[in-house]
Order: sequence, then structure tokens, then C-alpha cells
Amino acid sequence: MGYQALYRTYRPKRFSDVVGQNVIIRTLQNAILNNKVAHAYLFSGPRGTGKTSVAKIFAKAVNCEKAPSLEPCGECETCQLIEEGHLSDVIEIDAASNNGVEEIRELRDKVNYLPSFGKYKVYIIDEVHMLTQAAFNALLKTLEEPPAHVIFILATTEPNKVIPTILSRCQRFDFRGISPSDINKKLIEIRDKEEIDISDEALNEIALNAEGGLRDAISLLDQTVSFSGEKITIEDVYQVSGSVSKDNLIKLVNYLKDKDASNAFFLLNEIIEDGKEISKIVADIIALLRDILIEKNITFEIERPTSYLKDLAQDYSNDRLFFYLDVLNETQNNIKWTMQKRAYLELALFKMIDHQDVVRIEEKEEIGLLMNKINELERSYRELEKRPVQEIVVKNSEEEIKSQPKRKDGREITVKEIEEILNSGNKTKKNLLARGWPNLANLKTPHLQTTAELLLKGELVACSDDKMLIVYPDKTSCLMLLRESTKKLALEIINSKENHVNDIVCLDKTNWDLLFTSFLKQWGEGNKKPKLPKVDLGIFATNEKKYQSETLSLAKDFFGADKVIVEGE
Repeated sequence: MGYQALYRTYRPKRFSDVVGQNVIIRTLQNAILNNKVAHAYLFSGPRGTGKTSVAKIFAKAVNCEKAPSLEPCGECETCQLIEEGHLSDVIEIDAASNNGVEEIRELRDKVNYLPSFGKYKVYIIDEVHMLTQAAFNALLKTLEEPPAHVIFILATTEPNKVIPTILSRCQRFDFRGISPSDINKKLIEIRDKEEIDISDEALNEIALNAEGGLRDAISLLDQTVSFSGEKITIEDVYQVSGSVSKDNLIKLVNYLKDKDASNAFFLLNEIIEDGKEISKIVADIIALLRDILIEKNITFEIERPTSYLKDLAQDYSNDRLFFYLDVLNETQNNIKWTMQKRAYLELALFKMIDHQDVVRIEEKEEIGLLMNKINELERSYRELEKRPVQEIVVKNSEEEIKSQPKRKDGREITVKEIEEILNSGNKTKKNLLARGWPNLANLKTPHLQTTAELLLKGELVACSDDKMLIVYPDKTSCLMLLRESTKKLALEIINSKENHVNDIVCLDKTNWDLLFTSFLKQWGEGNKKPKLPKVDLGIFATNEKKYQSETLSLAKDFFGADKVIVEGE
């Protein structure tokens, strides 16, 4: 006999030879042992996962002379005839080429004949989803009331195309894709038996390229042996499978990260000229990015060498990886329906490079501004520390003390308010108001001019969704703006065209520099919600009615109630 392909040589002959389908095998073995064999089975799943092989082993097991047992003996005449394909009681039908109603009617007529040699007649119909509607209907009656000596095993890769009335009459077993680790173990077994000189790295790449199909993996190994001849390396596997080499994939994604469009497109051109398919290139890039994402966020080991992934994971943010994967997934869908596959892939590269460019500029600008502000504030504090301490003379004027609003009569401006405004900052609103700030000098409305001038003396430093923060050189200006009537006019000015804010918070520059330095330092250290130090700001929003009432009371006590006249009354 001539050379036999490896996948045929190592086709499972016993249940124990089947790889990766433990649940299905155990269920079928128990059914045989307990004499609870169903009349119809549906084996569904991807190609190369063992559907037809298990069907043949099952046919041997139920007809074996030593049945019921966990395994067919493989030695009796029945087992040997089935293995050689010479037993007339086990009939294999390819539904792809025998999908007409006449073939199924012929089958239906023959099922009534008793088995000639074994206990059961077993019909294995491969790719059953290829049957026509009429053929399905012809098969339906037989499946509904089959003879006791007949077992149907229907195999398909597309169970969704099998009509529901057929599905409901079968025990369904879904064969899953075989894991790369299980495929790799089988390949190592074949390598050792066949004495093939191939590296573990190359075997692992074959297992990954098989995409869950053991038959595909063994066929690829066979093909690679024919291609290489002597020692097989991972480069030989790349050549035969059409995959992009790991080194080229890493170079390509690094060029994208570094926005190196020239080298990225030069490398892509090399890969395409090497004969790689566009769809395979996209799939390989997606697989690499998926591995980087998992390495970055998951602690357990994935079924792929991870030594080169650790360095890559540090260079890519989750946001960048998510964007790359979204773009490539869209590209993968688009290239299915176009003749311009290369153009779509090149467009995807441009998208990824452009997105990365925008993200980098925003990050660098923000970090640069923060660092400059921190350095400026640190220089200012060093200069203040060098200055001699001056004696401060405090005037103890009873009249001045009495003229100040009492704390209990107003709302205190707290550090918590400042913290909330900074942490929930609305940069768009702040920039919009800041652009219009110089226009306050041109305000001609008589009753608003004084308030506009007071606003102009301050610096708008931050905005939240409903509040704005203004910094003044001294506390006096803060207190003036926070008087109830003044603040009402200020809000009228600010919200004249659009309702921007509902409240105004003021702060003197000394306290602002202290708080903002702390905020910037924490932000620079990676804290996205900085906590400001507790400081007594000493600023109160005055309740003007209570303030006027207190002043009126003092005037009446001093001059006499009959001498005091209140304007407007």
C-alpha cells in the first residue's frame, strides 16, 4: 500500500482515541452499557472535531461481538469489517452529493431489511444540512417510526439549516472546537511516533492555526513535513499556513503605536507580496491585540507563549487596544464584500495611526501644562520662603469690626465646594465663558456696569456644570461679589444669553495657590479625584437683609429711632 495521509493514519479507532470530546464520549458509552441506544443522533460542530469518526466508532461499539462494553474490541470480525468499510450494515451517505428525494426514498425502502451480519443497521448521513426540503420530508417519516434494528447518525457543520422537525426527533450532541493544548498533545504524540524533526514552537503554531480542528492540524503538519523535508521551524509553518510571522506582527503594531506610517505601509507591502491573504493578515493582527489585552488585564496564563507579550502590554493602553480592535473588526466585515481588500486594510492603518496621534497630543499638552504650573508655583513658594517675616499691625477698630458681616448670618465658602468644582470641571464651559470675559469692559447697561467691573477684576479659573470659581487678589473683592444683591446681578450678566451657571464661588489668590498646588501635585501622581487640604478660607456669602437689619439696629441705638430715616420706606 502507498503512502497514507497522517490524518487517515491517526484517525480515532476507539473512544479513548477521541480528543477533546469527553462529555459526548462518556454519554455514548453509558448509553451502550445500559442498552439505552437511541434510534437517531445528530452530531453537530466545526469541521475536524471528530463527528464522523465518533459515528463509526459508535457503529462498531453497538455491533461488536463483545458488546455491551465501553470500547469496541477491534478484534472481532464485525469490528474489522466496519474498520475496513466492508460491512453492508454500516452505510455512509454523503448528503452533499446525494441530497435528492429519490436517494432518501431508496434509503427508506431499505431500512426495513434486517441487518445481514451485525445487530444494528447504522446509517451515517454526513453534511445532512445539504438535503433538499423534499428529501428532509422523505426522511422525516422514517425518523419518526424507525425499525428497532436501525440507528441514524446525522452529522452536520450547520445545524441551523436542519429543519426543526428533524432536530426534535434526534438526540443532539454538539462537538466543540478542540483546545490548542489538546491539539498540541496529539501532535507531539504523532511527532514522536513518526520521528518528525520539528520544534515545539512550530507545533504550537500549527495547533493555533488549526482553529479547533484536529484534522486540520494533522493535515497542516503533514503538509509542512512535505514542504520542509528536514528540520521543521516555525518559519516553515508560517510559509505553509499563510500566517504572518510573530516578529512582523509585533513590528507592525509598534509602527502603528509610534505613528510611523512609512514603515507600517512598507512592512504591510512586504507581507502582502510574500503571498499572505488580506483576511489572514487582519485575523492575525486581531489575535495579537487580543493576546496583549488579556496579558494586560488577566492574571491567568493564556494558551499562547506570553514572554513577548509582557513588554507589549506595558506599551498599550486599554483605550488604544479597544480602538484598534474595533477598527480591525469593522475592516474584517468590510473585506468580505469587496474586491478592494487591500485598500480597506490600508484605510484601517490610517485610522489607527490618526487616532493614536490625537490621543498623544492631548495627553502631552495636558501633562505639559500641569507640570509648567507646578514648577511655576514651586518657584513662587521658594521666593516667598526667602523673604524676611514682616510684623503685621492689626487695627483694633470697634467701628470696623461692627461693620463686618457676622459669620452666622451667611453661608461659608468651603474647601469641599472648591474640590467638587475642580473634580467635576467642565472645560468646554470654562473656555466659552473665558473667551467672553474681556467683553465685560464693554457692558453699557447702567445698573450692571459696577458689577461687571467687579467681575473683570477677578480671574475665572474653573467651571462645573452649575458653578463657576473666580479668584481675586484679596478677600475684600470676594466678599463684595458674594453679597446677595451683587451676586444676583453677576449671574444676570453671565447668563444673559444662555443659562451657564446657577451659583458663583469666590476665593482669594493666596488660598487658591495653596489649594491648586495640592490639586496639581495629586493629579500628576495619577489621582484623578484629588482631595484638597482642610483650610479655613474665611469667606462668607453675606445674607444682605440680615446685614442691613443689623446696621439699622446699630444706627437707631446710636442716633435714636426718631432720627433714623430709611430710604425707600
